[in-house]
Amino acid sequence: MTRVKFIRQLDGLTYEFVREGWAYGYPSYKRIDHDLWCRRLPDFGWSICTDSGEVVSRPFDDPGQGNLPPEGAWVSRKHERSYVYTMLHHS
Repeated sequence: MTRVKFIRQLDGLTYEFVREGWAYGYPSYKRIDHDLWCRRLPDFGWSICTDSGEVVSRPFDDPGQGNLPPEGAWVSRKHERSYVYTMLHHS
């Protein structure tokens, strides 16, 4: 899988991430328009994070411990706002 896509449920805004190497033994995906990563962090699971590991989004229904980021609902937090996204694997 070379891409993942996050679609904000509120308004359809879409963010795409492309495969860019490995992190902690799992594929790593970088957002195409920003310095954010979809990575499986040790002892935490899959998340969207900054390069330093600050988590800004994570799966809602699945703890994200598999080999690939789980499809389905993800939640994000930025300051006082939160959003729900649908994550899809996208080749």
